[in-house]
This record gives sequence, structure tokens and C-alpha cells, in this order.
Amino acid sequence: MLSLILVTLTAAAAGFAVWAADSRRALYGALLLPGIAVSAALITWLALRAAGAASFEADWIGWAVPVAMSLLAPIVAAVFIGRSRARADTAETERILRL
Repeated sequence: MLSLILVTLTAAAAGFAVWAADSRRALYGALLLPGIAVSAALITWLALRAAGAASFEADWIGWAVPVAMSLLAPIVAAVFIGRSRARADTAETERILRL
């Protein structure tokens, strides 16, 4: 249970760190990337527990892999969401200015 709490807190911190480092953070909310990070970490934690990969001998896998996923998932999401939101906002601004 302690590993679940630590993974969740670390994932939230990683999501906020990625959000703070993103140059397009004004295009989406402050909780989007931390939510993605926590979701990815908890799904990975559950999958590892269900698969039995977090046994006593390899207990570090049960928290190291979800923490790595909590860093990777918001970075990938920030790239794709930031690009698509910037493109959509530019198109909408151009449409409004043409009126």
C-alpha cells in the first residue's frame, strides 16, 4: 500500500513538473498533465501487480516502472495536445478575424 501512495504522489509531482516546463501550458488546464501522469502510473502499477511482477524479489519494479511512465506519459501528451490546441486556436482566431 505504501508503494501505491508513493507512486501516486510522485506521479502528481512529475505531472506538475512537466506542466511547468511546457511552453504551451497556457493552452490547457493546470490539472491535465498531472491527471495523465497519475492515470498512467496507476494503470501501470495495477498491471504490474496483476501480472505478479512486483514480487518480493523484484519489489523495485513495482514502483520504478510506474514512476517512469508518469514522466513519459505527460511529456508525450504535452507534445500532441499542445500542437493540436495551438493549431485549433490559430484557426479559430483567423476565422473570427475574417468576420
